Amino acid sequence: MIVFSISMFYGPWLLEDDETVPNLYKVYVNDTYVGTVKEEQTAHDCLQEAKEAVSMYTDEITFMDADLHIEGVHVIVGEPDSKSEIIEKITGILPGTVQQTLQRSYMLKINNYIVALQDIDEVRQVLQAAVDLYDLECEFEVNLKRDMQRAFNVLTAEVDPVQAMEESVIDRNAAGFTSVEESLFDEEYYKEELDFDDFDLGMKSMQFVDKVEITECYLKPEELTPVEEVIQYLTEDQNVQEIYKVQSGDTLGGISYKTGIPLEQLIAMNDALENERSIIHIDQELIISVPKPTLTVSYTTTEYREEEYTAEIQYVDNDNWYTTKQVTLQEPSNGFRKAVSEITYHNGKVYETEILKQEVLMEAVPKIVERGTQIPPTYIKPLYGGTYTSGYGWRSFRGGGYHYGIDWATPTGTTIYASSGGTVTRAGWSSSYGYCVYIQHPGGIETRYAHNSKLLVSVGQTVKQGQSIALSGNTGDSSGPHLHFEIRVNGKAVNPKNYLESY
Repeated sequence: MIVFSISMFYGPWLLEDDETVPNLYKVYVNDTYVGTVKEEQTAHDCLQEAKEAVSMYTDEITFMDADLHIEGVHVIVGEPDSKSEIIEKITGILPGTVQQTLQRSYMLKINNYIVALQDIDEVRQVLQAAVDLYDLECEFEVNLKRDMQRAFNVLTAEVDPVQAMEESVIDRNAAGFTSVEESLFDEEYYKEELDFDDFDLGMKSMQFVDKVEITECYLKPEELTPVEEVIQYLTEDQNVQEIYKVQSGDTLGGISYKTGIPLEQLIAMNDALENERSIIHIDQELIISVPKPTLTVSYTTTEYREEEYTAEIQYVDNDNWYTTKQVTLQEPSNGFRKAVSEITYHNGKVYETEILKQEVLMEAVPKIVERGTQIPPTYIKPLYGGTYTSGYGWRSFRGGGYHYGIDWATPTGTTIYASSGGTVTRAGWSSSYGYCVYIQHPGGIETRYAHNSKLLVSVGQTVKQGQSIALSGNTGDSSGPHLHFEIRVNGKAVNPKNYLESY
C-alpha cells in the first residue's frame, strides 16, 4: 500500500480501465516518435506551435513536409509527455523538412505589364528611374501611397516635388487696396502685363499618365525579376502593334516613310500585301509596329524661346472636287517670335503647348489649300464568287494579244451587279462582246460588262452600286461562260485591279 501510494504521486498515472477506448495517443512526425498526449487535439496544437517556432524569424512563407500520425493506445498505467517536450522534438525535425520558401515580394502592374520585385524599395527604385530620365535636376521623387479608390490594400505611385514650393500670399485688404484696384489683379489682365523676365521658368509638375498599382504577394525567389531588367524595360520604348487605316492618297512607300517601318517589314506584317506593288484601298486596315513606352511620364515646364513658328493651314472647300484632289493656292513661310510657353511633354515628346506670353517679330504666312469635299466613288467586284481566269494586259493563250479587262469564269445565269453607281450608256449586242452593258460614272470613268446571256437594264437608266444589271453568259467571242469586266478612264482601258476593293 505504501509503494502504491508513492507511485500515485511520483510515478505513472493509473488510467481508467476501459479496453475499448484509447486513453493515450502516441504522436509521430514523419514516422519519428515525438511523445504521448492524452488528447488528439494536443498533438495538432504541438505541431502548429513548432511550425510557428521554426518560421518566426522570417517574413517569408515556409512550406514544410510535416506528416502527423497519431496512434491511439489503451494502457492501465501511463503518463503523457509535456507539451514543451513534444514541441521541442518536433522543432528539431522540421528544419530538415522545409520544401520551399515563398518570399514576401511586390507585384508592380502598369497597364498589361506585370512584374514581381523583391521589396518595396525596388518598386520605388524602378519608378524613380523612369522619372529621373527626364528630371535632370532631381527635383521630384516617387512616393507610394494607398489607392483610396480600391477596397483592398493596393498602393499607387505619385510624383511629388522634393521640397514644396513656398507660396507668398498677399493680403490685399491689409495692404489698403480698394475694390476698384482689386480688378487690376484679374488673372488674364495680370498675365498680359507680365514681362518675359517675370515668369518663373523650369519644371513645374510631373506625373504618371498610366495607372500604377502595387500589391503585396508571396513568390518563389526564381519568380522575381532583377531590378536592372525592369528599369531597362520601363525606360526604353517597346514595339506595340497597332492598326493603320489607309487614307486618301496613301501609297505603300508613303506609309512606310510616314510610320518609319521598312517596306519589306510592312509587307511581312500584313498577309494582304504580297509585294511592293500590292494594291491598297481607302479605309483598308494595315498592321504596323509602333514604338511606345510601357510607362508614360508626363511633365510640364515653363520655357522661354525665340523661335520660328508656322501658321495653321487654311482650307478652301470645293464642292465640285473629290476629296482626293487638293491644290495649293499659297505657299507658307515661317514667322519669328519670342514666347513664354507652358509645355507638357509625354516621355520627352511635346504633347501640348499653351503660350503664356508672346511677341511676334515677323508674322507667319499660312499655307492655303483648295480641297475637294465629294467622297470619290468606289468600285466593287461585279459578281459573287466566280473563278479569276484572266488578268489585264498581254496574254499568250487564245492566239495572244492584249486583254483590256479581267475575266471570271461563272455559270450562265449568274447575276451581274453594277460595280459603281452611274448611267447606262449601252445595253445590247456588241459583236465580240456579245450582250454587254456600259455604265458611265463621274470623273470620266466607264465600266463594261461583256458576254452576258440576258440584260436587265436599258440605255439612259440610272443605277446604284450593287444593282443587278445582267445575267452572265457565253455570247460573242467567248470560249466558255464567263464575265469580261473593263474599267476605262476617258476612253482608255486601265487595270481594274487598281480600282476594285477585291477580286
